[in-house]
Amino acid sequence: SKDLDPTDFTTDAFMAFYQGRSLINNAEGELTQEQLIELGTYRDVAVAAWEGALAATAVHYINDTLGDMDKFGTDEYSVLTHAKHWSELKGFALAFQFNPRSPMADNDFATLHGLIGDAPVLPDADDDEIAAYREDLLAARDLMRDAYGFSDANAAGW
Repeated sequence: SKDLDPTDFTTDAFMAFYQGRSLINNAEGELTQEQLIELGTYRDVAVAAWEGALAATAVHYINDTLGDMDKFGTDEYSVLTHAKHWSELKGFALAFQFNPRSPMADNDFATLHGLIGDAPVLPDADDDEIAAYREDLLAARDLMRDAYGFSDANAAGW
C-alpha cells in the first residue's frame, strides 16, 4: 500500500554483513579490541534486521488471519487458508525466543503467545469468542509494533 512507511530489512542486513566482512578482510592480523567492538555492532544490525523481517512477517499473518475471520459465514471463507495464515503466524512468532538480544522481552514473548493462543478461533465459535480473539490478535500486533518500532501504518497494512 502506498501509505506504508518504507522498510528495507534486506539492505540493512546485507550492508551489515558486507561491512563486517570488509572489516575482517581488511584487518592486518587479529582484530583489535576496537575492531571487535565495531564488528559486534555490524552483527547486531544484521541480527536486528533479520528479526525485524520475521516480526514484520508475523504481523502480516496477523492481518491475514484477521482478514480470514472477516470472511466467516461467507462463501469466500476457506478453513485451509485460515489455517495456513494462522500457522504461519505462530511459526514466525516462535522465532523471537532464540535471540538473546531480541527487543521482544521474555515476558512480552509469553504475552504474545498467550494472545495468539494454541489454535485459531474458527467460525463455529460464538460471537463473543470471535470478538475476544480479534481483540487479542490486535493486541498481539500492537505488542510487536511497539517492540520492533514499526509504524502504525505498517502494522495495519502489512
